[in-house]
Amino acid sequence: MQARRAAAAQVRKERAREAGQAANQLVKRSVAWNPRGQPDLLWSVRIAVPFTYAVSKNHIYTMRAAGHVALRRAGRAARELLAAEMRAALAGRRVAHNKLWIDILVQKPDHRGDAVNVVDVVCDALKAAVPVDDRWFCIRCLDWEIAKADPCLFVGIGQDTECDCQVCSYCGQIKELSAFTRRRNSPLGVGRECNACRRRGRALARQQRDAGAGPSTGAPS
Repeated sequence: MQARRAAAAQVRKERAREAGQAANQLVKRSVAWNPRGQPDLLWSVRIAVPFTYAVSKNHIYTMRAAGHVALRRAGRAARELLAAEMRAALAGRRVAHNKLWIDILVQKPDHRGDAVNVVDVVCDALKAAVPVDDRWFCIRCLDWEIAKADPCLFVGIGQDTECDCQVCSYCGQIKELSAFTRRRNSPLGVGRECNACRRRGRALARQQRDAGAGPSTGAPS
């Protein structure tokens, strides 16, 4: 009996995964996607630090003896300064478990460095400053200009929602925590599979059992 229940649970899990993949197929974008405009942020903060090429990923690491890669002292200091400024700007601010939008303006003293190379350091600093995993980080704007005197690195941080959300591991959609089954031991207190995928998985497993056929797929209604 126990083995039969375990097998039935495994079938439901497989059908739920199939349902999630079908749902994901309906909403995923193609190469012809229309980039969304800048989201309207509910809140945002901005910081400014003196620009140095130490924040570029091309300059933050060095090769030590025996082939070890190490973070340069200047690179570490620049990252820690960014993180400290971010913490100060975000003090008292609730950061939702959701997308965190980042604006970056790089003022370079010359045209030698690449603005895109500062993204890694900015994100590393932000990861140390907020309780949200960097998988939720999104670049809203990245720009640069030449500033011959007192160049700065400007970073904006904001969110367009206050809802705590999670990504369903089956359909890949971002949903509020209420769309998931409660699970006490998980970091957010909910499971990783949304209730819609689980319901559709049970329905597909029931159809397969009643028909006595092989795997069946379908998108959730």
